[in-house]
Amino acid sequence: MAIGTVVIDPGHGGTGSIGGSDGNHAVSASGVKEKDLTLILANLVRSALQSAAASGGHTLNIVMTRTTDVNLSLADRARVARTNSADRFLSIHLNGFNKVTRGVETYVRRAQDNVNLNDDKRFARRIQNAVFDVVEGFDTGSNDRGVKGEKFGVLNDVQLGNTSGGNCRACLLEVEFLDVPAVDVLLNTGPNASAVRNGIARAIANAIIEDLVNP
Repeated sequence: MAIGTVVIDPGHGGTGSIGGSDGNHAVSASGVKEKDLTLILANLVRSALQSAAASGGHTLNIVMTRTTDVNLSLADRARVARTNSADRFLSIHLNGFNKVTRGVETYVRRAQDNVNLNDDKRFARRIQNAVFDVVEGFDTGSNDRGVKGEKFGVLNDVQLGNTSGGNCRACLLEVEFLDVPAVDVLLNTGPNASAVRNGIARAIANAIIEDLVNP
């Protein structure tokens, strides 16, 4: 049985940049904004976690950093985890680059300033594998870009509440490259878009629960 507090962070939001957080980054061919899709996916993850808790007897406190189209600084997003003594923190994003590059990738705080690097990596790998399996199952054009380290402010251990090997495992997921037309079909405009979104959400929820049960 899983017990813990999970913070879900839908990336971006609002109309302006605040404390290192842009209002929006990627946009799909059909005009879907990253900030809107991250909120949709985060809500689906929350619902999937709630359903899993109800059916599996898990005790989960699920917190969202935002539930509307507003932007928070990277530090404020991380502080939601600290304020709620979170056990897991997941920031959801979608990439955008050259309208060709594809794949799923997950980030942890870089090694030189991560107090619980190995725990973060295990959590990130579970998220990465779960999401990639779903995406590849619907579209074999995706790529497993793996788990990487980066100095992302939203994963700052001090802001998350980890000052000496704390309990909050954190990672940032890039679901796919939203600017690629095939990804737009996959996630937004295609006949399977709803199934893909829900499949990704359930996979994330299951990975979070697995990480809580088997740390």
